Amino acid sequence: MQGTTEEERLAIALVMKRLGQTMDRIGWDKRLCDLTADDVTVLIEEVLDGYGAEMSRIAATAEVPF
Repeated sequence: MQGTTEEERLAIALVMKRLGQTMDRIGWDKRLCDLTADDVTVLIEEVLDGYGAEMSRIAATAEVPF
């Protein structure tokens, strides 16, 4: 991805684990076109909630640059 910070890339990597756990529950054998609207909603919520939580956690531990 272009234009992402190291913190954003870290948050994305951490969200992948949460997304993988969600896919474990949904089933890795399902094709994207076979997911239900509820499945897709859960995946989107997991990404958005997880990314926001990870960015907040990272920001709370980051050093203020001034």
